[in-house]
Amino acid sequence: MKLVYICSPLRGAIEENIKKAHKYCEYAAGCEVIPLAPHTIFTAYLDDTIKEQREQGLKMGLELLKRCDEIWVCGDEVSQGMQGEIDLATKLNIPTVYVLDRHVEEGLKIRQNSVALGVDDCLSGSNQQNYENKILVLNPEALISSCQNAENSLWIAYNGFGCTYGARGQAVYAKSLFDGHESRWERADFLGIVKQESLQKWLENTPIKNELAESLVMDRNHCEDMER
Repeated sequence: MKLVYICSPLRGAIEENIKKAHKYCEYAAGCEVIPLAPHTIFTAYLDDTIKEQREQGLKMGLELLKRCDEIWVCGDEVSQGMQGEIDLATKLNIPTVYVLDRHVEEGLKIRQNSVALGVDDCLSGSNQQNYENKILVLNPEALISSCQNAENSLWIAYNGFGCTYGARGQAVYAKSLFDGHESRWERADFLGIVKQESLQKWLENTPIKNELAESLVMDRNHCEDMER
């Protein structure tokens, strides 16, 4: 099971925020990960209202974050302390998942579908289109068996001769949609460009923040509204 850092507010209504953090931990445990919420532990012996002790708690939390597999940003608001944790996770390429209050309140479990995307999740004929700045579906066979899951399925192509269909060079440089890490692939490693509906389902199951992905989903929803 993955060790997940629970990132949620503390300053202000401390007692209420600790209760919320406990709920986030309960939710995360229900999603089959091991939640770690340092601010619910440190407040037993550190006073967050005292500057020096708050800074010590933040520093200790960041050290623990380095040892976690992922960070889950919980709640609908991001505080200053939370932003520091998010920034460190980004710097270290630690996957960042966003859990909104509605996920918790409505019991909408995330991370329950780990099946890798396939050909049926690609636009028809898109393997013969240009790939640059497109979200692509990686052929799971390009990965070792333990990595063949939904989290590793989607990549954003940003460079390489292989982005152009029919080019002699086949290298495609892409970023993982899930955690942002970069890698070099061959064009043949990708099955095509992801369908908008498959992308939307992927984002619902693995709620990350990405402007390109979110804009594609918004465009799809806007088109559906126009058709009604």
